[in-house]
Amino acid sequence: MSVYIALVIAFVVSYLIGNINFARIFSWAFAKKDITTVGSKNPGTMNMLRTRGFGEAILTLVMEAIKCGVPALVSYYLIGHFYTGYADLAFFIAGFAAIVGHCFPVFYKFKGGKGVACTFGLFTFHPIFWWMSLIGFVICFLLLLFVVKFGSVVSLIYVTGMSVVATVLFSTSYHPFLIALLVIIWLNVIMIYALHHANLHRLFTGKENKVDLMSKLKKKKKSDQNLEDNDEENQNNDSVEEKVENTNQIEERTDENLKNDNNKDAN
Repeated sequence: MSVYIALVIAFVVSYLIGNINFARIFSWAFAKKDITTVGSKNPGTMNMLRTRGFGEAILTLVMEAIKCGVPALVSYYLIGHFYTGYADLAFFIAGFAAIVGHCFPVFYKFKGGKGVACTFGLFTFHPIFWWMSLIGFVICFLLLLFVVKFGSVVSLIYVTGMSVVATVLFSTSYHPFLIALLVIIWLNVIMIYALHHANLHRLFTGKENKVDLMSKLKKKKKSDQNLEDNDEENQNNDSVEEKVENTNQIEERTDENLKNDNNKDAN
């Protein structure tokens, strides 16, 4: 089989996998709500954070990253094994296809998310860029937590920053498919910026929605504390009920012993 046919197959399969939208799945599974009808109506991680909370947003981010990263990584090793030198090209073709499938899913009439979580998966699953991606994610998380309250801005900072890093590393390593890799990487950047055009317009007009991540974390912590308190209260109630039951059993046995003694005396 030709390497080009293998790359086309990787693109098509990854695109179809990218059609799976975990924001839609989790929103319906946990709340019986269509994520595209609440909040910003975008089926992505940020809207899950605004409407469903920190826990479900992180779950969505992780699964969307896996959805993009795994097909890319499989293509990297599989195609790279049979066709020497094509590993990175296969990786970014498959990863970009999954992002396109997420943003323009054929199963949802081409109405999908904005591709940031998938791009996080693209760089995080790459054998070279994974640790840089995680550092970038931590930096962006801290920015969102303490400095920048706009999720769209932080998202674009991450996508742009990692794309610049990849460009520099590939350019300095004189990769044989440098031009193709740079075209894919920056096509992804352009696509994500284009999908954020409404956010950028609201940002420049002072109407962009803020994300108070700190309050989301506090709310989750309070919810977890309430669950612990309820569990402790239930345990205490169970203990009291058990004590009452034991007391009743002792009283029943005592009454039975007294009856037996009275019967013996009567005889």
